[in-house]
Amino acid sequence: MQVQDQLSTFKDWLQKQPKVFKQGMAGFLAVVLLCGIVSMVKTSAACAVELDGKVVAVVKNKEMAQSVVNELMKEQQKNAITVKPEQTITYKTSRSHNEVVSKEQLQKLLADRLTFEATAAGIKVRGGLKLAVKDKATAEKVLEKLKQSYSMGSDYKVSFKEPVQIEEVSLASNKILSEETAIKRLKGESDVPRYYTVKEGDTLWDIANFFKVSPEELQEANPGFTPETMQIDQKIKMVGALEPVVNVVATAETTVKEETVLPQQVKKNPKLPFGQSKVIQVGERGLKEVTYQIIAVNGMETERKVLNAKVLKEAKAQIVERSAQTMVASRGVRPGGAVLSPFGTRNGRMHTGVDLARAYGSVVGSYNSGKVVRAGWYGAYGNCVDVNHGNGVVTRYAHLSSIGVSVGQTVEKGQAIGKVGSTGRSTGPHLHFEVIVNGTPRNPLNYI
Repeated sequence: MQVQDQLSTFKDWLQKQPKVFKQGMAGFLAVVLLCGIVSMVKTSAACAVELDGKVVAVVKNKEMAQSVVNELMKEQQKNAITVKPEQTITYKTSRSHNEVVSKEQLQKLLADRLTFEATAAGIKVRGGLKLAVKDKATAEKVLEKLKQSYSMGSDYKVSFKEPVQIEEVSLASNKILSEETAIKRLKGESDVPRYYTVKEGDTLWDIANFFKVSPEELQEANPGFTPETMQIDQKIKMVGALEPVVNVVATAETTVKEETVLPQQVKKNPKLPFGQSKVIQVGERGLKEVTYQIIAVNGMETERKVLNAKVLKEAKAQIVERSAQTMVASRGVRPGGAVLSPFGTRNGRMHTGVDLARAYGSVVGSYNSGKVVRAGWYGAYGNCVDVNHGNGVVTRYAHLSSIGVSVGQTVEKGQAIGKVGSTGRSTGPHLHFEVIVNGTPRNPLNYI
């Protein structure tokens, strides 16, 4: 009521004023009213955010929408050289106030729908893009760390087996990897652990053979696991099934002194009683100085070339006379050499064979006649040969420097199948010899 009285009083006062004043006052009031309407409309106008022409959400105003987009772009730019949205973003005035969302809701909606194209550093192997990281400095760091992870010592020169380049590339920002993930990817390691479910009749050696790894590698990947207590449906973590994207090669030259041993010579003497023998010349070990070029791939020795050899002392063969009479049956050929590491538990793990001291490059003969069922690289065993002798008996010869037979080939007792080396996981030249009966390793000393 008070307001109406005031308006009435204002009208009476205005009527008493000159005509020119009344016209001016009317114009002024019109302008004030128009400005108020415009201000009200501007204040109340919401903003529709569109991606490629489709409305994602309606928010309070354009400024809020732009701030959310900028924050998302800033987050993406932490992992790339440059970043830009892959969709076209538009902001349009909206009269609808029924579905206005908050800033937090808009952030979630755009994070789920908005994708970004990034410029990053790509690592190419043999010309093909394998992965991308933030920038060139990060890529160089990844490659250097990859080399260091296979370090063999300060004497080794390290390089990549395949041609590797770093180039700037454009790709989706979610494809850019961290340093750690990039190194794993180049090594061929999976980010997600893989498991094998044990089935009835499985043995650790069957599983290792199927996945082309050694039993020792499986045991290392599964601490506390014992083959003797393996159960059906038990999960075993798998290792080594993926191929590395790039291989690291380390080379070095080393000079060592090695003892040499000549094979024992046996002479038949019909005058000796059955089963008796005597030494007529005592053998003596020789000594030689050998310079090797050692080549290792991904931390494992694959080749050892003799660059130079010098005899420091000649070896002398031991000569033995034996009775001319022979046994009706005999065992297989003993590979020869002192036992460096016996069959059984070693450092908490099962050592499935015996390590025999043999000079690098000395010939390895087959334990008995049989058929070659493996001849090639076999995980930590390095160059490896398996010979099936029938009746469930298989012999294995590992860490060889070279292989002289092929799969499917028939060999005779004592026939050369390779040469002693230090390939695979080995601390020096020796022969790892196994006897496997019906899939289970047995103590080789009971068979030779």
